[in-house]
Amino acid sequence: MPTRHPAFLVVAGWTLFNGLLFAVLALYGEGAVALWLWAGSLALLAGATAAVLVASRRGPEQHRHYRLATGSTAAVLPAAAGAALLGLTAVYGWWMLAFALPVLAVAAVLAALAARS
Repeated sequence: MPTRHPAFLVVAGWTLFNGLLFAVLALYGEGAVALWLWAGSLALLAGATAAVLVASRRGPEQHRHYRLATGSTAAVLPAAAGAALLGLTAVYGWWMLAFALPVLAVAAVLAALAARS
């Protein structure tokens, strides 16, 4: 089922991989609650796969030009990710700072570069 977009192949591959994991759970005799939860997430992934397939058939060819965040907006995503990782230190311990601080440093550098220009 070839499409013009590789996104469908990525989502379909992810769905198939989760189906394989569901089969492994079923073969090893996992409990009914775990199987129902996994089947529900697998159904959601199958719906996402169908939506991506329909969108890829209706939409234009793969985009070649992307607009990148510039200025002060470039620091928002790393700052949010760093804040989330920083919040996880309350759950997992201080070792999570090893992940949070570099991401927050990237956000600070991006914000400083945006302020300079």
